Amino acid sequence: MIPHLFYYQLVILGLLWLFVMLHSAWPSRGASVQGTSAQPIKPRRQRSKELKPFAGLTHKPCCAACAHDSTLPQPSPPVPPDPMPVTHRRPRQVDTSKHFWPHARCAYRGWRGLGNLQANGHPSGGPWRQFYCTACEGYFQETHGTPLHGTRVALDQLVWAVGALAEGLGIRAVARVFEVDPNTVLAWLVEVAEHATAFSRYFLHDVHVTQVQLDELFALLSAVKTGEVSEAEAVERLSRSPHWVWAAIDPVTKLLVTVAVGDRTLAMAQQIVHQVVQVLAPGCMPLFLTDGFKEYTTALLTHYGQWGQPARQRAQGPTPKPRWMPA
Repeated sequence: MIPHLFYYQLVILGLLWLFVMLHSAWPSRGASVQGTSAQPIKPRRQRSKELKPFAGLTHKPCCAACAHDSTLPQPSPPVPPDPMPVTHRRPRQVDTSKHFWPHARCAYRGWRGLGNLQANGHPSGGPWRQFYCTACEGYFQETHGTPLHGTRVALDQLVWAVGALAEGLGIRAVARVFEVDPNTVLAWLVEVAEHATAFSRYFLHDVHVTQVQLDELFALLSAVKTGEVSEAEAVERLSRSPHWVWAAIDPVTKLLVTVAVGDRTLAMAQQIVHQVVQVLAPGCMPLFLTDGFKEYTTALLTHYGQWGQPARQRAQGPTPKPRWMPA
């Protein structure tokens, strides 16, 4: 065996060799430094913090919803039919002035208070009343156009089930709680969503607000009505299909101005701003608050912009071209 003293001697020789090499490579104090003189470091150019005015755009941004609305023909105002003549029969006990005939085959469709509707009792002893139209001799139930039409579910059960879905409970969980099929719960959800959309479009218009907050939320949603997926697939995907939910909210009154589902793109930003403009009253221009998504700038400029003529920068030369500027 090699003694340990031999290793110690090798380590000492290696250290001595290292010191000699460092001493020879290290420059002496008296030696002059050869080469060019050091150049002073130039300070970095700092950007100006002053805000520059927006120069405008050379063309108006395109909005698909605005282009589609411009191609639609403007319908002429409908002419109401003549009210039904007053009869000398016993006065009606049920007020039907708040209801209207829903089907298109009758001239009184959509018109209220013209005396063409009469109450016709409760079919099969059910809770909902039936109405009769004296003009076209047709019948319809008062639940027509609501989620309760054509179903035998109790009103309280439907309200509690939809409330549980709104609070975040899953479709299968709601089906277990109320002892129904998951496809039935999915059908309730679709019907209530369509009714809520129609209700909002009818009542939410000419709104005056001072602020509108635009935001996108990453949520888990799914749709079945388009027929892209089956009901079973929709129930499975409802808890794991990612989507962006776009919302416009008035932070003062907490009013949900509009909501949409889609990708985080310029087209969706244009669509959500277009819907906000449709809901707001003419001439209403609130303060828009965003999360910094840059596509909002183009979308807002599309709907709240106008052509402007920039001022001349020089006395001579061509006239500046018009720019699309904020209104």
